Amino acid sequence: MASTITDIAQQAGVSISTVSRVLNYDESLAVADTTRRRIFETAEQLNYTKYKKKRQAKKRAASKPPRQNNIAFFQWLTEAEELGDVYYLSMRMGVEKRAAQRGYNLIRATATDDAVLNDVQGSLAIGKFDEKTVQEILNVSPNTVFVGTTFPTVDADTINGDFEQAAELALNHLFSLGHKKIALISAQEQLNMYGYRTYKTPLINAYRDIMRYYGYFDERYFAVDTDSNLTVPVGRALTERKLKDWGDDLPTAILAGNDLMAVGVINALQTHGIRVPEDVSVVGINDLMMAQYLDPPLTTVKIFTEEMGETGLDTLISRIKSPGIARRIVLSGKLITRGSTAKPR
Repeated sequence: MASTITDIAQQAGVSISTVSRVLNYDESLAVADTTRRRIFETAEQLNYTKYKKKRQAKKRAASKPPRQNNIAFFQWLTEAEELGDVYYLSMRMGVEKRAAQRGYNLIRATATDDAVLNDVQGSLAIGKFDEKTVQEILNVSPNTVFVGTTFPTVDADTINGDFEQAAELALNHLFSLGHKKIALISAQEQLNMYGYRTYKTPLINAYRDIMRYYGYFDERYFAVDTDSNLTVPVGRALTERKLKDWGDDLPTAILAGNDLMAVGVINALQTHGIRVPEDVSVVGINDLMMAQYLDPPLTTVKIFTEEMGETGLDTLISRIKSPGIARRIVLSGKLITRGSTAKPR
């Protein structure tokens, strides 16, 4: 474990109970957004720092950072929305840390016609923007990097995790335990999604392809909301709906679209007296900082979000110094096995 709840509580200045309930998305807890943000950022900071310690030690002899330069910094989510999807929070922290290390100044931009943006060397954008906003960001500077997306397909560098590989890692883990009746609980937004397939996300398509390849695909266990974000409430609501459909014919395992949805899945299962993993195993995607503190701790595929932010900043600096063809960079994931998976009942 990268850090303990006690470490987080001490550094954030709150009780251990508050940390636990915030990281488990306990809706009955009344706590200010500022406190919630401090807990999430502290947990991310502690995990990030300890994970990076060995690698950073090797870089301490590096040369001094370049002179201060300005980079326009666009975020898809507002601060309030970021609390509901800490996937993007960890990317932001990776960008901020790398910018500080390399001596670059991030100018947070909310309007692309802001006069201050005339003095930037490039733009870095985190999240999934619609086509109009993408074009506005590209108009700010020819040097632009998008993090957390594979769009646009031209004129800019993109940094993202390998979600097709993540689905394969998660499913292979469940197969190795003996699972065949594996449900998918996931979602995708209608807006800001690109491509020609019915389902736009690699995770969903990989699940369908892999399960069909092995002859395990069953439409009853396929639950995807095509007009929602991947959040705790959506995961809970989809699971509640499917539990009514499944009755006594439960899947032995559930792959959730991300860790937040996995929290909702586990909450719904436990509300109905269904034990995790004794009755149903659950796997998430992302390995967000709270995954290790859930009950049970969540088996998940780590998407290296902090490194995505770091790579985005490094890639932008390279583009500023030596412009070239647009690059689409995909970072591999890693299976993290914890207590939410076991052999089928």
